[in-house]
Amino acid sequence: MFAKAVATATAAAMRARGMRPETVAIGPWNLRVWRGGKPGGEPWLLLHGMGATSATYLPLLGALKDDCEVVIPELSANGGTSGPRAAIGVADGVEVVARLLTRYFEGRSTTVAGVSLGGWIALKLAIAHPGLASRLFLVVPGGYKHQDWRRIESMVHVQTLADIGAMWKALFVKPPWFLRLGRYGLYLLYSTPTVRDVLATVREADAFDDADLARVAIPVGIVWGAGDSLFRVEAGEAMLRALPRAMLTVIPGAGHGVQWEKPRDFLGAVERFRAELPLPAPAAAAQDRAERSAV
Repeated sequence: MFAKAVATATAAAMRARGMRPETVAIGPWNLRVWRGGKPGGEPWLLLHGMGATSATYLPLLGALKDDCEVVIPELSANGGTSGPRAAIGVADGVEVVARLLTRYFEGRSTTVAGVSLGGWIALKLAIAHPGLASRLFLVVPGGYKHQDWRRIESMVHVQTLADIGAMWKALFVKPPWFLRLGRYGLYLLYSTPTVRDVLATVREADAFDDADLARVAIPVGIVWGAGDSLFRVEAGEAMLRALPRAMLTVIPGAGHGVQWEKPRDFLGAVERFRAELPLPAPAAAAQDRAERSAV
């Protein structure tokens, strides 16, 4: 019932931003996929985080819709997607996203963006399918192997309302006014099967290390909230050192929910990413794919 209410609210918000829903069958999943922006524009595929929905990207859509073609899949029942579980995890998410890229943007240079779990899936996609994405934009991505996973697990396994305190502090240094009563809503989200099912499927093999990152030759932009206590900024700094072509923007006074807490700074980071790490031309992207296939 709660998931349906979240999906309904998400749909209303996405339609208000001019996004159109489609249903796409991929394997055992029936995905709700939102499409919008400029047809034929710069391709972006956006992946939300655990327990969240496409509404994660409401702060970004205004900056992309005029010159970008945008596709956003819902990765859980909270957004209206259905399948064998309430949510798509890392391993199956990689293959689902690979199919979506082929369906919507085959032959085009495409940016794959991901927040938190979505960033984790985006990076694993780039590792598993070199050249399929042409550029990554990662916002506080999960999955980096060399961090305190015991601490992280204790924060995301929520049992009671009191347990949500650590996650709320990780999300926001100072929450915006319209979210200051959202702690109970966050507890409800983290109590749903959409979160439990992701946590139940994550395996150590899903994490990535420096050697994996060294194989990601495409441009990668990373944004981190300096006050994020879930995935700490030190993980982003380590990822920056390991990635061949990357830039890191650390936003002061923001936590894990950086796009909501500091939207102007966040959009500024998006502009710098697009300017300083330009999307490779389709011919260059195709040549890169061919070279990697030959290896």
